[in-house]
Amino acid sequence: MPNLFEVKGAAKIRCFGKEAVLDGLKQPAGTLIGRITPDEVIFVGEPGTAAALVEDLSGQLASEGTAALVVDHTDGWSFFTIEGEGVEEVFAREANWKLPVSNGEPVFTVGKVCHVAGKVFVRPNRIDIMTGGEVIEHVHHSLLHAGHHVNMHEVAAPAQNALGVGTEGVAVS
Repeated sequence: MPNLFEVKGAAKIRCFGKEAVLDGLKQPAGTLIGRITPDEVIFVGEPGTAAALVEDLSGQLASEGTAALVVDHTDGWSFFTIEGEGVEEVFAREANWKLPVSNGEPVFTVGKVCHVAGKVFVRPNRIDIMTGGEVIEHVHHSLLHAGHHVNMHEVAAPAQNALGVGTEGVAVS
């Protein structure tokens, strides 16, 4: 039986620049990373970490001058997690595309979820869904409705490590 929770205030930092430059970024510890386009990467961090992530990533891209940009979009995106057995069934009710397979590491993909544009991190028994903040209530209610069929419960986000990621940084690829 899966659980649904929102990670309120999860940091969402977007980096723009040349593909080769973004490939060389060191992923800050405790973050999820998603490649949106060759010249755009998003980093998601724990609540309260946005300023530190902007500082870290801006420092890494400083040598690029105006050819790279770091933007804090924390307030513009929601972040919902469905966790536990049955997450794929809940997701399938709200998306008309097949999830990528994860070997344990987060796999990032994009597509429509709950009839809106979404960014999705997939792990075994866990799906993290980001959508625009303007549709947060719609997405929340849609996910709750979809989860009703598998007895999903809404719970509070974990107080520690709500993103469920380790603390080791890795190179972006």
